[in-house]
Amino acid sequence: MKRILLSGFLGGIAYFIWGNLAWMVVPLHMPTISMLPNEADVSENLKNLESGVYVAPWSSNEEDWNDPESDWSKRHASGPLYTIYIQHEGEDAMPASMMINGFIIDFLAATLAACLLSSAIAGNPLSYMQRVGFVLGMGIFVALLSHLAYWNWMHFELRYTIGFVIDVVVGCTLMGLVVAAIVKPVPNTDESEPDAGSA
Repeated sequence: MKRILLSGFLGGIAYFIWGNLAWMVVPLHMPTISMLPNEADVSENLKNLESGVYVAPWSSNEEDWNDPESDWSKRHASGPLYTIYIQHEGEDAMPASMMINGFIIDFLAATLAACLLSSAIAGNPLSYMQRVGFVLGMGIFVALLSHLAYWNWMHFELRYTIGFVIDVVVGCTLMGLVVAAIVKPVPNTDESEPDAGSA
C-alpha cells in the first residue's frame, strides 16, 4: 500500500506539473481558444440565464430528432451549433482551491493507475517499459472515451480536441514513467527486476 500511495503522490506531481506546462508554456491549448467578440454584450445577455449547460439548437421533443423536416432539424442543419457553460458566480482567476483540487484529481488518477498496474503485474512480471505502456494505455482509453467522444457527439472543435488528447497522452506517459518505477513485480529468487530503462 505504501508503494501505491507513493507512486500515486509522485505520479500525480508529474502529471500536475505537465498540466501546468501544457497550458502556460507549451503552445498546446492557448492557440485553440479564441477571444469572444463583443464579450461585454454577450455576457450581458447571458445574465438572464441560470448557471448550467445550454445546447443550441435544442429540442426536448425526440420526434423532432427523427424528422428531417422539423424546425429543429432545419435549424440544426443550417447552424450555428454551440454549447454554453455558465457559472454566474464569479471567482478569482486560478484560485488556490482550483490548484489544490487539480492536484487531488491527479493524485487520485495516479493512485488508481498504480492500483490497476499492481493487479496487472501480479504473477506477470512486466518489464519497466511494459508497465509504462500499461499506464499510457489507460490514458489513451480515457482520451478516446472523453475528449474524442466530445468531438464526435458535442461538436468540440478538432484542434481543441487534439490538444487535450495530446495533453492526456503525454501526461499519462510521464505518470507511467514514475508509477512504473515504483510499482514493480515481486522478483523471483533466481531472477532480477529489469532495469528502469530496459524494454
